[in-house]
Amino acid sequence: MKKLLLAVIALFFMGTVFSQQTAVKMTRQDAAKLHVNVPLHQTPSATPQNYVPQNLRGNTLPYFTIGQTRYDLQTNGSMAQRLIMFDDGTSAATWTTCGTSSSSRGSGYNYYNGTSWTQGSGSSAPINRIESVKTGWPTIAPIGDNGEIVISHNGSTGLVINVRPNKGTGNWSETVLQGPSIYDSYIGGNSTALLWPSVATNGNTIHLIACTESDTVSLYQGIQTCLLYYRGTYNPSDNTIVWENPRIVADMANHLDWFNGFGGDSYVIVANGNTVAVVYAEPWTDAFMWKSTDNGENWTTTTIVNSVVPDIFDEGIHLVDTIGGPAYVTDGSFAAAIDDNGKVHVAFGLTGVSNPDVGDGGIFVYPAIDGLFYWNESMPALLAQTKNQLNPDSLEANGYTVFSKVDLNGDDDLYGLSNANSDTYSFTDYHRTGVTSMPSLAVDGNNVYLIWASCLEYPFIGVNATNTPAYYRGIFGAKSINGGTSFEDGISWLSYNKSCYYVDWDLYDWDPDASEWNDGSIEMEGENVYPSIAQNIVNGKLNIIWHSDYFPGNAQGSVSQNDPTLVLFTSIDADQLGVYNNIEEIPQGLWIDTWTGIADNTLSGMQLYPNPASDVVNVIFSSEETANAQLTIHNLMGQQVYSESIAIQEGSNVVRINTSNFQAGVYMVNIKSNQGTTTQKLIVR
Repeated sequence: MKKLLLAVIALFFMGTVFSQQTAVKMTRQDAAKLHVNVPLHQTPSATPQNYVPQNLRGNTLPYFTIGQTRYDLQTNGSMAQRLIMFDDGTSAATWTTCGTSSSSRGSGYNYYNGTSWTQGSGSSAPINRIESVKTGWPTIAPIGDNGEIVISHNGSTGLVINVRPNKGTGNWSETVLQGPSIYDSYIGGNSTALLWPSVATNGNTIHLIACTESDTVSLYQGIQTCLLYYRGTYNPSDNTIVWENPRIVADMANHLDWFNGFGGDSYVIVANGNTVAVVYAEPWTDAFMWKSTDNGENWTTTTIVNSVVPDIFDEGIHLVDTIGGPAYVTDGSFAAAIDDNGKVHVAFGLTGVSNPDVGDGGIFVYPAIDGLFYWNESMPALLAQTKNQLNPDSLEANGYTVFSKVDLNGDDDLYGLSNANSDTYSFTDYHRTGVTSMPSLAVDGNNVYLIWASCLEYPFIGVNATNTPAYYRGIFGAKSINGGTSFEDGISWLSYNKSCYYVDWDLYDWDPDASEWNDGSIEMEGENVYPSIAQNIVNGKLNIIWHSDYFPGNAQGSVSQNDPTLVLFTSIDADQLGVYNNIEEIPQGLWIDTWTGIADNTLSGMQLYPNPASDVVNVIFSSEETANAQLTIHNLMGQQVYSESIAIQEGSNVVRINTSNFQAGVYMVNIKSNQGTTTQKLIVR
């Protein structure tokens, strides 16, 4: 696959080599000041080191390894649909897989029949591809009454389409969808390649978008790497697809001043019934939504974010200065979903950029800026075109929900790694994505489910492929029960791992001139990235996959000769997202227990009766020890409305609370001791 390097696309964040690092507190304001100067057209090297994957996870959620790959790079920005759940509760997943040779790259696949993963799981999880040729960047969708379709690109002649009428069984029917013939100066001839597909379906109708392959002298209707929309009709009787002629998405051809080209995975397509939406957000640029309410026939254009960064931005254009801070921008990683009323929901990762010194060959990026913000069509668009309109603090002040790096140990501080020489932080590049990014969305009725990847705080750090210390990332999730107006319960740490433990290297005879880069680190933790949630919720279950290995960072498309990255699957009750494994349940004092892992929580089983309550509520819970604890109640604004010091006994405990003075609403009841914590939702009428 040849990759077009537009001026803005070619700006990769280089992992800085750190030394003499210590743990320091980091605020959102501190993060906004930290930047690195990114040289143009410079990509990081990444040769994975040898390691022995243990695949040991001490989570209480059930985890299954359903796939393997030696190819780290799964997307250039946003994730196309990788996991689907059918109406009968079965599931199918795909990913870019690869063995020890790059020629084996293709679409990995596994199917859950309601009892087991039919292609194997655990150590026997599949690494083989379903195509007959080398491909990459797969996306999957249900089709017809009981079928499935997987679409990937071969990087040369078009998109490889694999379809079968019965999910999970039977032979795949493989065809190639060629794009329009365009002169390509790379090969000195015409190319029909289509790249980076994203697909959504509605019964027998297929909605597909992908980019043409072109360069600065090879345009399609005036647009470089033009985004095309294909609509197809599936015939289940003979397992064939009839494709309509391609169209440029929406009215792009009439707005060439908006677009000089599209980058890989800078767009997603979603559908619900006859409503179809394409969301586009190149890193740092404007964000648009093109929407059809007649099954892809006609489209309207909505600007979601009017970025302060010029439409055609390169190193020759001045943009703010480092003293005044960066321009806050989208990071190119986002997700979309459509509810049953046809409303589009979107989540964007945030980062920062500036170019104070024209002509120095580089652009400042701000990798420590932290924020993932949620938007839907009932909310105002961000059209001010000011450098601070996407500042997380400004967004929250204007009523938007913003998620950020989580205070895992509950001590009210966020710890990061600092370098004594440069005073910057060690973040690993995933194509310019921010600290909290890689979102995936699902909507069911009035419930909005959002998952994402976020950097963990110190000491959850490891060494990446270039021997640079970097943060591990974890998978988190939250939900809204009011259509996205607010996210009530809290945040679930979905990749929570009780098997990890803290190693203090100062206790050992460690060579300070070799690879010591901090006083301690976490063993048995891993990098958890690229989450994907099935947009169909069946039997109250959320199905989720992500990729996990033991080295932070992205190998940027190289093929590892060592043990592969694992594709992990879990399923969680939808109403428990934001409650289950709540981050407040890992407080300071039992967060990390040296050599033995995260200590067991001594408090459990909280029940509230009656609930809803009016005059009084009984708080019932169990404790594994006799201790003193603090019982607090907060409203959904985070304001404390009740607090009481209590003495708890080993075994069952009951605390009676007068709620007659509480205003009607939803509250969170929490009990916290030195060795445990438990939280439950209370409704007062």
